[in-house]
Amino acid sequence: MPAPGDKLTADSSTALRQQGSRAIKIIAYDNFRPGVTMDTINPYLPDEVSNVWRLWKAGIVRENYARADEPGVVIVFECESVAQCRRYTDDFPLTKAGYIEWSFLPVQIALPIETLFRADVDVKEPYDRTMGVDKSNERGGA
Repeated sequence: MPAPGDKLTADSSTALRQQGSRAIKIIAYDNFRPGVTMDTINPYLPDEVSNVWRLWKAGIVRENYARADEPGVVIVFECESVAQCRRYTDDFPLTKAGYIEWSFLPVQIALPIETLFRADVDVKEPYDRTMGVDKSNERGGA
């Protein structure tokens, strides 16, 4: 996978998997450092947002959210490791300016849930049992 400064392509994550590397999802969230306000960071936001957009187009950033609890963002990366993810966040303009710090939470696919079921629990297809349901009965037979 490209490092910060490398040319990014739309197929970066696909290329990573084809090379035998295992990408994981990493949830990264930022916090303003003490004394930093929205007025402090506003001049940096166009560069910050365009940086994230380039990583999104390269398949490195998979999701991007504004925090609901306080100012900041939550970004879901697809990288080989937290260290690699940290290299990307260290390259963000607000990080370089010293205004934000990052926390990282690597996640993986959960234990196959079927292993928790009894043998008599139906886990066969169709998985989405709502498909093909006759909705006319829900409206009083209309």
